[in-house]
Amino acid sequence: MPGHRVLVVDDDPDIRDYFTSFLEDHGYEVRTAGSAVTAFSDLEECRPDVVLIDVLMPGKSGLDLLVRLRRDHRWGDIPLVVVTGNDQILQDDCQSYLGSHQDVRGPDGVLSKPIDRNALLAVLRNLCN
Repeated sequence: MPGHRVLVVDDDPDIRDYFTSFLEDHGYEVRTAGSAVTAFSDLEECRPDVVLIDVLMPGKSGLDLLVRLRRDHRWGDIPLVVVTGNDQILQDDCQSYLGSHQDVRGPDGVLSKPIDRNALLAVLRNLCN
C-alpha cells in the first residue's frame, strides 16, 4: 500500500533492517524504534498507520507498549501487530498478561518469526484499508 506508514519496534537491529528493506520495497514508509520507550516518543512525529511490535525486548516489553498505546486516546485506534519468535510466549504470557488488563483490546494481528512475507503483506493490506 504505497504511502502507508509502518512503525517497526524491535530491539534487534538486523530485524529492523530486514523489515525496513522488505516493506520499503513494497511501497511502505518505514520508521523503526529499538525499544518500547523510543517507540512511544516517536509516535507523534511518525503517525504510523500500523505498528509492528516485538514481544520480548529489554526493559518494557512489547506487551507493555501495546497496553500503553491502547489506553492512550491519541493512539488507541492504531492497528497493532505483535511479532515474536517464541509462540509459547503468545500462548502463555500474552494471554495472562492481556487477561490482567481486561479493559485493553488485544493485538489486531499476530505474526511469528521467521516472518512469512506473504502473511506480513496480507496483514498490512488488511489493516491499512
